[in-house]
Amino acid sequence: MQAYCLKCRTKREMGNAQSVTMKNGKPATKGACSVCGTKMYRIGKNGDRALRVLSRAVRKSWLADVSTDKVFWCHDGRVMKNLGELSVALREMSEETFRYHVTVDRNDFSKWVEDVIGDDELSARLKNSGTRSQAGKLVAGREMVWQERQGGISVR
Repeated sequence: MQAYCLKCRTKREMGNAQSVTMKNGKPATKGACSVCGTKMYRIGKNGDRALRVLSRAVRKSWLADVSTDKVFWCHDGRVMKNLGELSVALREMSEETFRYHVTVDRNDFSKWVEDVIGDDELSARLKNSGTRSQAGKLVAGREMVWQERQGGISVR
């Protein structure tokens, strides 16, 4: 991937390219000039890279309990405050309860994850999941990835 090097004053190949998220929330690629070693940034979507780097604060907010006015009220009476509780509920709820929240026209779980939790990628995957077990595995897998990543916080 190429980016403009301020020191060389030309476009150069970027070495050690890493996906990052800028403080303003925009995606970018960080690397070093292959000729002089100067830090380089390319702001904007990073087409072919599968990893997104998230700040620790964003990741923690995804794992934390939501405020009481934004909890998910399930048809069977359960109240879910975070993705861990949603994961357990999806494993234990009846198929009837799942079908109440997931129809051809709507997916309440996907909408809650997008609007309240803020994870658009998981929301899109949930929207395409057709079964309770598949949805439960998606949520559990995503939560596990977030909890395992403590350093660079890469999320697939």
